[in-house]
Amino acid sequence: MRRIAIIDVGSNTAKLVDFAYEPGRSYRQVDELRTVVRLSQGMGDAGLLRSEPFERGLSALRTFASYCRATEVDDVVATATSAVRAASNGERFVAAVLEHTGIDLRVLSGEEEARTGALAAANAFSTGEAVVLDVGGGSVQLSRLAHRRFAAGASWPLGAVRSTETVLRGDPPKAKSVKALAAAAKSAFVPWFDSHVADGPLPMIGMGGTLRNLANVEQARSSYPLDLLHGYRLSRDALASLTEELLSLSAAKRADLPGLNRDRADIIAAGAVVIGEALAASGTDAIDVSGQGLREGLLYPYLVPGGEHLLDDVKAFSIRNLMRQYHDHSAHNEHVRALAWRLFDALASVDSLASAHALDSDARALLGHAALVHDIGMAVDYYRHEHHGFRLAIGRALPGFTHREQVMVALLVRNHRKGQIDDGGLGSLLADGDMETVKVLSGLLRVAEYLDRGKAQRITSLLVHVGDGVVQIEAQADGDARVEVHAAKLRADLLAAALTMDVEVVAGTSETTTHRATGEASG
Repeated sequence: MRRIAIIDVGSNTAKLVDFAYEPGRSYRQVDELRTVVRLSQGMGDAGLLRSEPFERGLSALRTFASYCRATEVDDVVATATSAVRAASNGERFVAAVLEHTGIDLRVLSGEEEARTGALAAANAFSTGEAVVLDVGGGSVQLSRLAHRRFAAGASWPLGAVRSTETVLRGDPPKAKSVKALAAAAKSAFVPWFDSHVADGPLPMIGMGGTLRNLANVEQARSSYPLDLLHGYRLSRDALASLTEELLSLSAAKRADLPGLNRDRADIIAAGAVVIGEALAASGTDAIDVSGQGLREGLLYPYLVPGGEHLLDDVKAFSIRNLMRQYHDHSAHNEHVRALAWRLFDALASVDSLASAHALDSDARALLGHAALVHDIGMAVDYYRHEHHGFRLAIGRALPGFTHREQVMVALLVRNHRKGQIDDGGLGSLLADGDMETVKVLSGLLRVAEYLDRGKAQRITSLLVHVGDGVVQIEAQADGDARVEVHAAKLRADLLAAALTMDVEVVAGTSETTTHRATGEASG
C-alpha cells in the first residue's frame, strides 16, 4: 500500500493525517498529528498574521516535515485555508514554510475548500441530495450536493475563532454580541438557501472540529450508547439547548464539560451559534455529523483516481474496506453471502413471511453486508471471534451507514456463529421491529455460514421448500458435503425459533435439478 500525508493548516489547528491506501480498493488511517496554532489570533481588520501565530504555524509544519521524513511517506499534500487565505502576509508564510520545511503549501480558495469538503461528504454518506456545512476556525462553507456532485458553494468569515474574536464579546458572552453574531450568520445563510435550496429542506451534513465537539458533548449529556461521531444526528432542539448552556458558562467552566476538547472551550459557543443559524436557515430539524472532512476530501483523488473521484457505492466500499483490513477470506465470505441471499429470497417470496419479518430490500442488503465481514473477528482470535467481530464492526465509522444500520450489521456479525440473540445494549438505536428482523437474518446467516463449514464452497445450489410450518433446505453439493450439511442442521435452531417454524437441512438428491427446472421456489 502507498502512504500519503495530508496536511491541513487551519485557523485553529494544524493537522497531519497519515493514510495507507490502495487505489480503488481500500485505505486506513495510520497516524495523526495535531497542533493548536490559532493562526488567525489577533489578525483584526488589518488581516495580518501576527508573529506568535506565524511562528506556531511554522513550528507545527517543521514537526510535520520531520514526521514525513521519518516515516518515508510516498506523497505529501499540504493545504492552508481561511487564515492564510485572508492574511495580507499569507504569501510570506507560505514562502517561509517552503524554505524551512520543504513543504509546498497550497492555499485553497473558499470555493476549493467547499468543493473538497463536499467530495468528502459525497463519499461518506449515502444521500445524493444534501447541503454540506463546514465550520472551521476562520471560515464557514456551505455546499449544495446534487446527485452526489458539487453544485454550488460559498464561504464566509464566520469561523469559530474569528467569530469569537470579532463579534462574541465577554466571558460568558454578552447577550448583545450573541444577537449580533446570530444576525450576521442569518444574513449570510438565508439568501444562500433561498438561491440554492428552493424546493424545500434537504438533509444537512456537517463537518469540522467544532461540530464534532458539540456532538461529543451532546452524546455525553444524553448517555448515547454508541461511541461514534460519524453518522450521529444532532437535532436542532438538542443543539439549541446545548448552545444556551454554553453561552451561560465561562470558558473555564465550559472546559470541564464531559466530551469537550479543552482547547476549544473558548471558541465553541460561537461555533454553536453559527451552526444553529445554518440549521434554522435550512429548515431541517437535524444535522448529520461527518467524521470526514477536508483531509479525506484531499485523499479521494488518490484513492479514487480519474473522473470525479466518487465511490460507486459508499456502503459497499465501507464493508469491503473493513473486510480487507481484518480478514479478507473473500472466497468464503462471498459464498456465505450468496447462500444467505438464496435463503433470504426464498423466504421473502412468501408474502406472509416477508411482511411478518420485514424481509425487504433493505434487510437483504444488510444481510449481504454482514456476510462479507462476519469473520473479521478472526483477526483477533478464533475463540469468540464473533464477539471480537462485533466490537470491530461497531467500534469505527462505517461511511454510508446510519447508526441504526451499523448496529444491525454488527449484531448479525455477533450472531453468525452461536449463542442467543439480544440487542447488545444498543436497542435504543433500533426501530420497532428491527430485533425481529435481526433474529431472522441472524438465523439465515448462521445456516449459510455452516453450509460452508469447510470453507471449500462445496454447496453449489439451494432449493428451499416452504410448507405448512416447515422450511426445508435442500443443499446440492459438488462432492462430499456431509460436514456442511451436518453442521447446518445443528445450527438451524435459531432460524427455526425466529420463524416459529421447523427448519430442516437435507442433502440434495438427483431430483433437485429437475425441481429447479420445473419452477419450484428456490433461493
